[in-house]
Amino acid sequence: MQHTDKYKLNLIENSDAFSPDALNENMQKLEAALEEVTAHADAGDQAEAAARAALAQRVTALEARRAVVGTYTGNGIKAGQTIDLGFTPAAVLLGKDGKGLYLLTPENPGIYPTSPPYLQIVEGGFRVTYNEVSYADGGWNTPNQKYFFAALL
Repeated sequence: MQHTDKYKLNLIENSDAFSPDALNENMQKLEAALEEVTAHADAGDQAEAAARAALAQRVTALEARRAVVGTYTGNGIKAGQTIDLGFTPAAVLLGKDGKGLYLLTPENPGIYPTSPPYLQIVEGGFRVTYNEVSYADGGWNTPNQKYFFAALL
C-alpha cells in the first residue's frame, strides 16, 4: 500500500484487497489533523480576544481623561451664558488677550463673592455671567470679547 507524500494517508491500489482498516486509519489521521488546526484557531481567537480587551482598556482610560480647548465670545447678557463641554470639568483655565488668566475649580468656584458668581463650574460645562462690576475690570462675559479656555476632567 502506498501513502500520500504530505499527510501519509493510505492510498488503496486496485490490486489491494478491500479492508476497512486502511480507510479507518485515514479517518483517524484526518481527525487528529483537524483537532490540531482547531486548537491553533482557538489559541489565535484567545490571543485576538486578549488584544481586543487590552485595546478596549486603553480606550477606556483615554476616554476617562478629557480635555477641551476652545474659545467663546462674551455676549454681555446679565444672565450670562453656559459654555457646554459635554462633561463637567474638574478645572477650567480662562484667559483673554493676555490681560487675565483665571483658574476655576470646584474649590475655587467663582470670582467675586456674589450670588451667583461670575464664573462657576456647572453640570456639563461652565457658566459666565455679566454685570457692571465685571465689565469695569474686563469681566468674563464682556460683549464681543473673545475668551479662551482649557477645561480638564
